[in-house]
Amino acid sequence: MTEISSIASEVRKRSKKLLKLLGEDLHEKEDVLSLALLSAIAGESIFMLGPPGVGKSMIARRLKYAFKGGDSFEYLMNRFSTPDEIFGPISISKLSKEDKYERLTDNYLPGSSVVFLDEIWKAGPSIQNALLTVLNEKVFRNGEQEIEVKVHALLSASNELPAKGEGLEAIWDRFLVRVFVDRIIDEQKFFDMITSSKLTNPVVSEDVKFDEEEVDDWSTVIDQVKIPQEVLSVISIVRKYIERYNQSTGTEVEKNIYVSDRRWHKIVRLLRTSAFMNGRSKVDLSDCFLISNCIWNSPDQIDMVRQWVTRSVQKYGWSAKYSMDTVKAQLDNYAQIVEEKTKVEKELLVEAPHLIDGEYYQIDGFSSLNNRILADDFEMLGRGASDVMLYTSTGRTEPFTVGRISDTEIEVRLDFEYHKYKLKSTKEHKVGKVSVQVTDDIKSNLNREADQLLNYLDKISHEIEEMRHSREEGVGKNIFLSENWRSLIDESLNDLWKQVLNYKLQTEKLKRSYGG
Repeated sequence: MTEISSIASEVRKRSKKLLKLLGEDLHEKEDVLSLALLSAIAGESIFMLGPPGVGKSMIARRLKYAFKGGDSFEYLMNRFSTPDEIFGPISISKLSKEDKYERLTDNYLPGSSVVFLDEIWKAGPSIQNALLTVLNEKVFRNGEQEIEVKVHALLSASNELPAKGEGLEAIWDRFLVRVFVDRIIDEQKFFDMITSSKLTNPVVSEDVKFDEEEVDDWSTVIDQVKIPQEVLSVISIVRKYIERYNQSTGTEVEKNIYVSDRRWHKIVRLLRTSAFMNGRSKVDLSDCFLISNCIWNSPDQIDMVRQWVTRSVQKYGWSAKYSMDTVKAQLDNYAQIVEEKTKVEKELLVEAPHLIDGEYYQIDGFSSLNNRILADDFEMLGRGASDVMLYTSTGRTEPFTVGRISDTEIEVRLDFEYHKYKLKSTKEHKVGKVSVQVTDDIKSNLNREADQLLNYLDKISHEIEEMRHSREEGVGKNIFLSENWRSLIDESLNDLWKQVLNYKLQTEKLKRSYGG
């Protein structure tokens, strides 16, 4: 794995530099360009959906500068297009002298490294059939021989999806990555675009470009990139979302999302490629966001699919990575053991706040008419003071700064000073638990349980800090994700950190309860 990491680290540097050079003056199309490059290295094709004039062809023209000796082929399909225009004309000399039916493929699709097919769904059946073989097997039948098609990147585009019932489903399925390309949204970037001079071709030095041989060598390395359990958990949850959605569509089968086993295999390889090009030897949760570009079938599903993937990563990904369910079970078990070992049941005189009108506690001796606090607000008060609303008997409210002292006492800030008040309470005899003297042996055993939990939680905290630091330095940022996706990763890391901190505080509180 050290060898993979060293190769991947160098690839990341080049990929990052390459994307920066190719993306100059693209104006909100950088993300599409990065997905196109990722697709090319993964050996997959990309489909761009969007209205005319939004820069789809420009992305394809830029991408050819990513490869050494990059020849490009671009064609606008129409219903009169012929195979000669896509795959090359028939060789007259071969036909007349050798009686062989072969095409001259140089400068056409089979002989180009970057191919862009615009309005692809307008192609006729003969072009579709040949194109399907190219997409499936990376070969082209030229007369009596099959030639290997060395297309690095095959990009297609249209302002519409393939029509139903015209046999285009097979080709549509072969485009693993699907992306919607829109007009420029940010106004300043729009102004920059309309006032800029004529776009020039990017200048990329040969040492940054990728060549055919090294991309082929990377393929074997990419297949060795590890898939951790948390990534498989995310995929499992996304599949469940798809299944639930398909069940909800009922008889409207055309609205279903179908992702074949073959497609999932290709998606996982795309994630592996992303990890490799990001300098890693295993896939991580940031790569999982790319799934959203691979499973939608219509534009109205795009936002829904993005939500599925986001929820799966945030709610289940980190939890699976660090076995947070197991941590919670261990904490609950530790709390139960502490309860059993340190407390006994006795009849107690218990004082508790008296509930008024089913939802309020009354503040005794409070000078203001606002002498009621919502029971829910009181229960939420933690350490320190918070701004809460206090109520009158008629329901009028006024904000006060209130702190909780005990189960029956609060302090309220009045005239820049805090004053203590008791809540109206009742006393009754109840069977409760009281603390008992804990022996050294019991304390030692309890401490061992607590320390195991705290050590593991400290380990998670340390890893979160490392991830945060690497992201701040730019090392841990996924170069194929937009800022929106990156902010979701940061948000999910913060949620995980809060959960870990909460578990640590609970463990330490339990430990202090018996003097551990």
